[in-house]
Amino acid sequence: MNRSSVVDIGAVIEREQTRSFGVLLIIAMAVVMMTEGYDLAAMAFAAPALGRAWHLDHGVLGPVFSAFVFGTMIGAFALGYLGDVLGRKRVIILGSLVLAVFTLAASQATDLSQLLWLRFLGGLGIGGVVPNAIAYMTDFAPKRQRATWVTLMYCGYMIGSSLGGIIAAQFIPTHGWQVVFMIGGIAPILASIMMAFVVPESIRFLTLKGRHADVAKILARSAPGVSLTPDTKFVIAEEPAKSGAFSELFAGSLRAITPVLWLVYIANSFALFFMSSWLPVLIERVGLSPHDAALVTTMFQIGGTVGGLALMRFVDTRGAIVITVLPIVGVPVVALIGTGLPVPLLWCFAFLSGFTVVGTQSGLNAVASLIYPTALRAKGTGTAVSIQKIGAIAGPLIGGMLISAHVPIAQVFYWVAVPVAIVAVLAFVLGLLQRSRERATPDAISEKGMNHAV
Repeated sequence: MNRSSVVDIGAVIEREQTRSFGVLLIIAMAVVMMTEGYDLAAMAFAAPALGRAWHLDHGVLGPVFSAFVFGTMIGAFALGYLGDVLGRKRVIILGSLVLAVFTLAASQATDLSQLLWLRFLGGLGIGGVVPNAIAYMTDFAPKRQRATWVTLMYCGYMIGSSLGGIIAAQFIPTHGWQVVFMIGGIAPILASIMMAFVVPESIRFLTLKGRHADVAKILARSAPGVSLTPDTKFVIAEEPAKSGAFSELFAGSLRAITPVLWLVYIANSFALFFMSSWLPVLIERVGLSPHDAALVTTMFQIGGTVGGLALMRFVDTRGAIVITVLPIVGVPVVALIGTGLPVPLLWCFAFLSGFTVVGTQSGLNAVASLIYPTALRAKGTGTAVSIQKIGAIAGPLIGGMLISAHVPIAQVFYWVAVPVAIVAVLAFVLGLLQRSRERATPDAISEKGMNHAV
C-alpha cells in the first residue's frame, strides 16, 4: 500500500471536517436524546396522577421506577457491547424503537404488574441508546471539543426531561396520565426515522471495521476538501490497536480509572434518579399544587441543562477534575430543598440542584467518552452507564421506602445530600487519575503525522 493512499481519520476530523457537518450531527443527536430524556422522566411526571387514578400510595410505585432503571442497566451493557460490533447508529435506532413500542404499551396498562414489566422492557431500549449516542458523538468530534459535543447533545436529553413537566402540567388534567406515555412512544419513532436518513454510521467505527468505501462516502460529505483515490485506505493513527476485549477496560492506567468512574457514576446516579423520580411527589407533600410541583421539577431539569453547558468547555480544557466544583456546591443546596422554602426560593433551589446534580452527570458522560479509545468506546461507556444503574435503582427504591415510612421531607433531602458529597470526593480522585494518565501517554499524533495523512 502506497503511503499516499493512506488517510488518517483522526487528522481529517481535527483539520478538515466542516463545521456545518458537525452542527448537523449535534442537532440530530440532540433530537434523539430529547426523546430519551422525556421517557426517562415520564413516570415521575405521570406518578401523581396515576396514584390518584388507581388509588395508590405513592411509595408503592418505587418498584416501577426501579424496574425501568433495571431495564436500562441491562440495555446499556448489552447494547453498549453491540454498538462496538454492529455500529453505533444501528443500535441507537434499535434501542429507540424498543423504547417506543413498550412506552406506547405502557399507556394502556391497567395494573401495577403490567406497568412494571412494560417499563422494564422499555428501559432496555433507552439503556442502549445513551452509551452509543455518547460514543457516536465522540467518534466524530475533534479531540479538543469532545466534551463540548457530547454535552451539547446531552442537552437534548435534559430538555426532553424538562418537557415532561410542561406536558404533565398542561395535558394530564384533561387527558389523564396516559398522555405522557403516548407522547413518549411516538417521539422515538419519529427520531429513529430522522436518524436513519439524516446521519451516517460512525466514521471511526467504519474505519476500524475496514469499510473503506463507506468511509470515503462520509468524507465526501463531511470533508470535501480531502483528496481521495479509489484505492485510498483509512486508519486511526492516534490510537494503539485494541482488540475490544472486555478485559482491556482494566488494562494499564484504566485499571484504576475504570473502577473510580463506576463508583462516581453510582453515587451521582443515586442522587439524580432519587430526585428525578420523587421530586414531584415530595414537592406536593411540602404543600404545593400538582401544577406547581411539576414546574418545580422542570426547573430541576432546566438547571441540569445549564449546568452541563457551563461545564463542557472546562472539561475539554481542564479535564475531569473540574467536575468536583458542582457537587461541592450541590450538597447544601440539595439538603435545604425540603425545609419549607417559599415558592420563588424553592424554584431557585430546584434550579441549582439540577445545575449541580444533573450537570455533574453530563460532565461524567463527557469524561467517560474521553477515557476510552474507539475500539472500547461504546463498550466502556455502556458498561459505566450500566454499572451506574446500581445507584439509579437504589435511589428510587430507597426514596419509596422513606416516603412509605413517612420520614419528614426535610430529612429525606438530608439523606440525598450524602451521595452528592461522596461524588465530590470521587470526582476529585478521577480527575487526578485522568491527569496522571495523560502525562504518561501524551498524544500520539504528531504534527508531522497529521500533515502527512491529509
